[in-house]
Amino acid sequence: MKLRSLGSLLASVIVICLLYAAWEAYRLSQARDFNRLVDSAVDAAATQSSPEAEFARAMSLAARNDYEGAVRAYKDLSRHSSGALLQSVLYNLGNLHLREALQYGPESIGKSLPLAELSKGSYRELLRINPEHWDAKYNLERALRLAPEREEVASEAPPLPQNSERAVTTMKAFTLGLP
Repeated sequence: MKLRSLGSLLASVIVICLLYAAWEAYRLSQARDFNRLVDSAVDAAATQSSPEAEFARAMSLAARNDYEGAVRAYKDLSRHSSGALLQSVLYNLGNLHLREALQYGPESIGKSLPLAELSKGSYRELLRINPEHWDAKYNLERALRLAPEREEVASEAPPLPQNSERAVTTMKAFTLGLP
């Protein structure tokens, strides 16, 4: 009796393992099909509706030098994603803007400066989410070299004289009407 129940338990475990292996093989097949679509530059997002497919579509648009389409795809994806995917989206969006800014170069500052500012915004947003993202730190540094930050307006103001009164309440011989 014990041997029979042990045999049926072992058979049940084997069947469960085989079902799990079949499920994983099916998922692997789907992933390979999706990767073939991405490699062949077919619009993968048209065949599947997942955030990863949208990300692959945006990367495909960027690889085909469709700047506006890639920016739209990354922006749409950034509104609806989170976690590691959001970090990848922000990083790629910053890279897209920075590459476009570097393409115009310093001789066309009117076109490259706004793009550099957009890239800095993407990198800063990514660094707020993940302060340890070294690639974003490096690329932010490059964007800052291309478009340095403007000095604070307060530093342009003339310095206050020494021992000056700074507020009405600290002025000598002046009361606000209080007892």
